Amino acid sequence: MMNASRYAAILVWGSVVLFGANVQTVRADGGHGGMMGGHMGKMHEGHDQSKQDEHSCQDLRHLLKHGKELGLTPEQIGKLKTMQLDLSRAQVRAEADIKVATLELHALVEDEQAASAAIQAKVDQLKKAEGGLLYTTIKSRRDAMAILTPEQREKEHAMMEKMKGGEAEHSGGMSGMSGMGGMMGGGHGKGGAAEHQH
Repeated sequence: MMNASRYAAILVWGSVVLFGANVQTVRADGGHGGMMGGHMGKMHEGHDQSKQDEHSCQDLRHLLKHGKELGLTPEQIGKLKTMQLDLSRAQVRAEADIKVATLELHALVEDEQAASAAIQAKVDQLKKAEGGLLYTTIKSRRDAMAILTPEQREKEHAMMEKMKGGEAEHSGGMSGMSGMGGMMGGGHGKGGAAEHQH
């Protein structure tokens, strides 16, 4: 089992990456070489949560932006705007709580006299705040979808699929251009080499 101090150090790293807190790197003594794998896992987890939060906000903005195409009523638009504001408030507050808890946890980890129970309590507080933010984000998206009629949901789904298809096509086109550029560059290089041989 991973002890509380080691787990806390890993959690601090992930949270620092997620919220950009200006915190010094947690120092690790010998025997903690394996922590880097844990750090990378927490960093990936943090990025995933950040993307989830951003995606939910984009969903609400998308619905409001395309309200006319979706056939949203004034009442629906009003509800979505209120939901968007509530979500933004909740995210700002939760992110502030998480950032403060991260700094406090870092201080405990750096303090050799800190009790493991205190570190564990701070870890639990941090995870609870992160979980609360994630739940709020997911619930907001579900509530937004519940406001729409079945027909509007179908239109929204078709619109999103079309956008995803366009992004994939654009991405593929850029990759193709990059590949062609590489081939042209390679061919030019060979031609240049041949010229030098003459």
